[in-house]
Amino acid sequence: MAVSSPTTKQQNAPRQGLWSFGTVDKPLLALISCLGLILAGLAGLDTGLTGLALVGLGLLLGMTFMGFQYGFASGWRRFLETGDASSLSLHFLLSAVCALMFIPVSAAGLGPSGSLAPVSVSLFIGAFMFGTGMQLANGCGSGVLFSFGGGSGRMIVALPFFVIGSVLGSMILPPILAWGSLGQIEIGAGLSGTGKLAVNLLLLLGTAGFFGWLSARRGFRINRTMLVATALIGLLCWGVFWVSNHPWGVTFGFTLWGAKIASAAGLPIETFAFWTWPGPQRALAHSVFSDTSSLMDFAMIIGAGLTAAVTGAFAKSAWPNARQLQAAALGGVLMGIGARLSFGCNIGAFLAGTASGSLHGWIWFALALAGSVLGIRLRAKFGF
Repeated sequence: MAVSSPTTKQQNAPRQGLWSFGTVDKPLLALISCLGLILAGLAGLDTGLTGLALVGLGLLLGMTFMGFQYGFASGWRRFLETGDASSLSLHFLLSAVCALMFIPVSAAGLGPSGSLAPVSVSLFIGAFMFGTGMQLANGCGSGVLFSFGGGSGRMIVALPFFVIGSVLGSMILPPILAWGSLGQIEIGAGLSGTGKLAVNLLLLLGTAGFFGWLSARRGFRINRTMLVATALIGLLCWGVFWVSNHPWGVTFGFTLWGAKIASAAGLPIETFAFWTWPGPQRALAHSVFSDTSSLMDFAMIIGAGLTAAVTGAFAKSAWPNARQLQAAALGGVLMGIGARLSFGCNIGAFLAGTASGSLHGWIWFALALAGSVLGIRLRAKFGF
């Protein structure tokens, strides 16, 4: 029996969220709630109130992303296919909201500091790979997490391959970094905190306005519900910034999970150059509940699962066919490698980078968008 495929218009329609509640899946809700309590207990034992706060923020982020279906991959694809740039406008607006906190607090030396990364050959390669991968998998770093928590068959495949790719990326990052780097370039460096914030807000709000204008010209409008979601996510990002002392990141948690598994399997992961660097070395030596990214990844999955159970949306879609699962696996590997080479994903590189005034975040956006063009073309070969 032939299965009809959705029309282009249906594929590109903006997601409206899941807050229209259906039948609550009580057994699933009870199971996921127990997992949440176990995670909170382990985090509390490991890092005390800080761990508990991060679990709470991760749960809220998972609920928000799942409830509003707030993603990056589909929005970027709509822009490239239909000219609907409303999601891009919201993403830059989100970055501007985060910049209001990240830049002045970092400049004042109050403890938390922004995310700066080098402009390097690895950044260009990795961001392009990530953009290609996220279109094949139909989700970015945060998208894979909340969709996995919601029971998506595609993400059940994409996530483990994302983890594998992340470990591979950690192994090849040091030699590729040696190919060339201009170092960290901060936008507005040398200005006062106020001046630096003003310059970056001008760029971010100007870009958000440009994409909003572009959408309006083509008959698209920014969804008010998604505007609320953007504000909520921005406030939660402020919370993560204060509690963890740095912007929210997603993909290092995947890298750590993979490294722990590889180490348990007997691979001398600790001898690879990446894992001798102070940050990764420290993370590898401690539990997966001690690392902010790892802990929040667990919490985000659980938060998304709670929302899916309450709204009756868990695994609502049909199981993908074999070709789509192959695309998810390939996309996961590309995103894993790409995230490590380019210092993060849509959250850790693009959002955190641009909101911190780092040039690498803008370059990441441009190269990931270019990679998305290739990813969209490849999607057709996998039956999308």
